[in-house]
Amino acid sequence: MAIPEPDDLFPLPLTAFEQFMLADESEEYPMVFYLQTQLSGVVDRKVMRRAVDETLARHPLLGCHVRKVDGRLCWVWAGEQIPEADWDPQHWQCEQPWRRSIDLKTEIGLRVWGEQTDEHATLTLQFHHACCDGIAAAQFLEDIAVSYARHYALCHQTGEELPELRPLDLQLLKTRNHRAGRRVADVHGGLLRRIRVVLKYTLRYLRQIKLPVAADDTLVPSDPQQGLGLLETRLDRKQTRALRDAARHHNASLNDLLVCELMHTAHHWNHQLPGWQPPKRLWKQPTWCVLVPTSLRGPSDTSLPASNVVSYVFMARSLSLLEDPAGLLHSIRDEMQLVHKHQGGWLFVQAIETMQKIPGLMRLIMKRTANSCMSTTVLSHMGNLLNAVGSRLPRQDGRICMGNLLVDQIGGVPPVRQGTAVAFSTMLVGGQLVISMRCCARRFSRQAAERLLEQFARQLRSHSESRPLLADQ
Repeated sequence: MAIPEPDDLFPLPLTAFEQFMLADESEEYPMVFYLQTQLSGVVDRKVMRRAVDETLARHPLLGCHVRKVDGRLCWVWAGEQIPEADWDPQHWQCEQPWRRSIDLKTEIGLRVWGEQTDEHATLTLQFHHACCDGIAAAQFLEDIAVSYARHYALCHQTGEELPELRPLDLQLLKTRNHRAGRRVADVHGGLLRRIRVVLKYTLRYLRQIKLPVAADDTLVPSDPQQGLGLLETRLDRKQTRALRDAARHHNASLNDLLVCELMHTAHHWNHQLPGWQPPKRLWKQPTWCVLVPTSLRGPSDTSLPASNVVSYVFMARSLSLLEDPAGLLHSIRDEMQLVHKHQGGWLFVQAIETMQKIPGLMRLIMKRTANSCMSTTVLSHMGNLLNAVGSRLPRQDGRICMGNLLVDQIGGVPPVRQGTAVAFSTMLVGGQLVISMRCCARRFSRQAAERLLEQFARQLRSHSESRPLLADQ
């Protein structure tokens, strides 16, 4: 069924960050991320299709193609080409959509596939990162859940009270890249000074060697990862509470502590591999670097439809700093507090915008970094995502109820890149820290991926039990 085009919205020019999302992908490493939900019950597929269609109409960037209009890349409506969700496991396992990029010239930025058993269903949503970020994807999933519950109650005349969809304003998509209503870390002075400051930080980033998580890819052919390769583990409530207490002891956030422990994990992982040594170059400094997505949203964005309103913060630290665990955590805490205070994520956006104003510079930078390690890994901490998704729905036995279905679990993971072959996401569910991970299937065998996830979890469990960072320095 074709979805009608929104009035007075398209064509809509891409923002600088959206263009960067397109430029920073390849066929082998598509700029896509995932949300996967586990459900109890049998999905009414007609109702689910209505729910997805209604949700796409509310979040139109996910129903668009990218075209050049008057020399500019723009979003154009493609609501007549919305594909069906694929409920045939044999088909999507053969197609392997997780190994195929989403070509926004010919496809919309959303793929959906699922698997249904007698009592349970798994629904996987694949998003192109140019269309939306993780926060927006969670809002999109919330709208699907609410819409499904509404349509199910109407179709089956259950008499249940219909949950309300939150109000959205499609016209806010026109100002999704504006500074108004958002705190911005402006670089003061004239254009030349702003360019000089941005270039200074860009060159400092390029002077660092971001060390990748090492892998023995010779084992991959004999022990390949299966399917999407989305792995998950969790800490119990006691361990999670101890981690949060440890972070508070240092006036740090849980996210700060996770970044710190992820650096330790990468450090220990690489050093345990036979013969591994960090590269030595006179004018470059080896660092562990965790890319942390940071939201740029402000109070005026509560009615903003799904879009990409995040930026990147690169938490890079020298190898020597890992010998001082408390000092490492304090340095991460202090930098992240400055990022939040001054909305420092805008600096990366401003760097992209500045490079786009200098002919050929963006192309040069992308070529220079195409095969390099942009960061050691990615960590996206999603907080209480389950609570956010189910905020407008009733609960049954502590689980979100959407019509005839119960939501058992939600997980997700950011994209992997050629040089950044491991991505983590974390969220809190029922007081437990849930850790999801995806590794590049070309570089990590199934067992290696499982060991890496377990090593990170073991690092966190060990920290929660012994609290080694709490020794005052």
